[in-house]
Amino acid sequence: MMDSGTRAMLDAVGEARRQLRENALPKARDGGREKVPAAEEMALLGALAALVESAGELAYAVADRISPDNSEAYVQAYRRLDREARNLRDEERKAKGRAK
Repeated sequence: MMDSGTRAMLDAVGEARRQLRENALPKARDGGREKVPAAEEMALLGALAALVESAGELAYAVADRISPDNSEAYVQAYRRLDREARNLRDEERKAKGRAK
């Protein structure tokens, strides 16, 4: 039987994935759509950064609750996700600078 806290984490991650696949990806893949305006590009970069940050925070938060055989994988995932979130935040700042 799965712990209710673990089930809640899995459900939340699954729901986020489902929402992205069903709502965001079809819009992104629609070749007939116009270019994303600069202001919206900044918002999208920020939203992606926040999503990646949240995934990293989850990995880090559970790392000490995972078996020693796997805990390092969670810590490494956190570090990589944190680095990518910072990259997205940097690009968001650059886009804001260009828009001024």
